[in-house]
Amino acid sequence: MKSRIKKIFINIGIFFNFLIGLCLIASAYAGNISPDTIEIAGLINMSFPVWIILNISTFLIDLIFKRKLSFIPIASFLFCAGPLLNFSPLNILGYDMSSSEKRHSFTLLTYNVVEFFDQEGIYPDNTNRTISYILSTDADIVCMQECDYLSPLSLTHITPEQIDSLKQRYPYRKVETAGQSILSKYPFTPIDLGVSAEDRRDMAAYLIEIGNEIVTIYNLHLRSFGLDSDDKALYKDLTQLKADDNIKKAKRQLVSKINDAAKIRAKQAQIIRAHIDKTGGNIIVCGDFNDVPNCYAIHTISGDKMHDAYAENAFGPTITYNANRFYFRIDHVLYQGKFKAIDIERNNLKSSDHYALLTTFLWETN
Repeated sequence: MKSRIKKIFINIGIFFNFLIGLCLIASAYAGNISPDTIEIAGLINMSFPVWIILNISTFLIDLIFKRKLSFIPIASFLFCAGPLLNFSPLNILGYDMSSSEKRHSFTLLTYNVVEFFDQEGIYPDNTNRTISYILSTDADIVCMQECDYLSPLSLTHITPEQIDSLKQRYPYRKVETAGQSILSKYPFTPIDLGVSAEDRRDMAAYLIEIGNEIVTIYNLHLRSFGLDSDDKALYKDLTQLKADDNIKKAKRQLVSKINDAAKIRAKQAQIIRAHIDKTGGNIIVCGDFNDVPNCYAIHTISGDKMHDAYAENAFGPTITYNANRFYFRIDHVLYQGKFKAIDIERNNLKSSDHYALLTTFLWETN
């Protein structure tokens, strides 16, 4: 009788090990599928961190109760090693630039500044923390999203002195009423992407002269989920396991909006990919993608040549959105060309609902 019960539990263990492993693999590679083909592919891809945690849990349980079963979660992790390392890279050693290499490097900051409103309402010495942070990085190029003005404003505690400092630091600037704006120490020319007025809210591009090289930079704010306050409150209830009475409402309010936004981002990513194919050369794509690592938009934009600066330089997973319990890395830096990303830093300032990413690039030298 005992052996029979034991066999039943082992079979249940095998079933759950395989089920969680298959869900992990499905979520890891769902971003390869267009949301126009499978509508919920993007949502499945977003669940990847959940299945990572569950797969680790089954592995630990296996070690305690039935070690032979632990090969199943191990095999599942190995099968999706690529997406796993994009999500949680393991770059232990950093890169120390020599003094000569520093002369052949440049830095880029990407930051969704949410119109410089401080979500914590903190204004030290009556100044704006977001602008103070941007100045402190001394980045060579600053790509901002949700930034349609750059002037003193009492509402956001932006002082004339802060604006003067920005203008002195960055002689080349373009502030878009659509929201994508850029500050640069290098001269640049805006690019007309030939997109609709609606898409111009979500993407901008520039040809920047850095030394003897031209770099095409795409500053993106791909379509957001468009969740209102009720949606966010519902999502908070779901993350607090208060979903019993809200499943149907959640499906109607949240899932449909997430799926619709994923379809729009897919089309926007295809526009950027087509432009990259036409332009070629040195490329940086950065900004608020409103989507997670391994998503369809990143796969589409990256193609076969582009690199992920975070995956190549960071250690462990991170988040770049810090509000409403949407704890995901949705800001990204992709690149290709005659340079290499050798460092990426995420700030910890919560003045914006996004964290900034500061990337250091090093030119190839003969």
